[in-house]
Amino acid sequence: MGALSKVWIGTIVLAVGAAAAAIFIARGGETSSVAPGTPLSVSASLDRDAVEFGDPVAASVTVLADSRTVDPSDVRVHQDLAPLTQLGRTRITRTKRGNLLVITYSSRASCLDQRCIANARSKRIALAPVRVDVAGSGDHVRTSWPALQVRTRVLPGDVVQEHPPLRSDPTPPPVSYRLSPGRLASALTIAAVLLAVAGVLLAGWAVAAIVRRRRMQVRRLTGLERALVLAREAESRPPADRRRALGLLARLLGGRNERLADEAEELAWSAPAPQPASLADLVTQVEREVNGG
Repeated sequence: MGALSKVWIGTIVLAVGAAAAAIFIARGGETSSVAPGTPLSVSASLDRDAVEFGDPVAASVTVLADSRTVDPSDVRVHQDLAPLTQLGRTRITRTKRGNLLVITYSSRASCLDQRCIANARSKRIALAPVRVDVAGSGDHVRTSWPALQVRTRVLPGDVVQEHPPLRSDPTPPPVSYRLSPGRLASALTIAAVLLAVAGVLLAGWAVAAIVRRRRMQVRRLTGLERALVLAREAESRPPADRRRALGLLARLLGGRNERLADEAEELAWSAPAPQPASLADLVTQVEREVNGG
């Protein structure tokens, strides 16, 4: 197998490896070895443990299941956020990492009910536990919400004031995207793969060009060296062989040293025939000036 073939085989292997690495990094390094610790696990969380009356709170239920035994469509989540009032529909996201199935139910709610109002400065709200069922298997898991403290917005001192202080809701509006994050991630992944492969192919092309150039240089030097060897041998051969050796040497020197090429050409066709001593002197001069001898 030639050097160029080895270079291109190595380039293709590196390109495939670079593409695989780019996809692996883009996906966050997930592998099929990820597996759930238990067949079914549920957790419930609130984004804050204390709010003022009317403030929104984000409630999330996360279900971890083994995708080998649980179908995502069979999972049923039963939650009741009362006395909180749910704002909008529940958003459900499903992701899979290896054998781990992650299902998240996200809701936004606010305490707008009379039951959230207390005579004291705050009131502790306890939400009903969450129940998760798996249809057809009879499996179910219960989990509790963390406690939520609801503070009153109006203090006794505020009521007696002629101009009570007012505070606005600092909660930012929901995030919207001009371009879907999922589509953008896919486009960037494809771009990363293409750039990685292009970079490796460009490097392989450059290495192949260097190898090809060095091979051509070696071939030129080998030809000149062969001509010098023949010239040395022709010193002890008949005049016709000395003329042919000098003619070959002149042709090879034509693109490297015009002066020595002319001398070899003139000596090859000189009359009388070139003498061994003259041929030896010329070969020595070529070895010293051209061939690095």
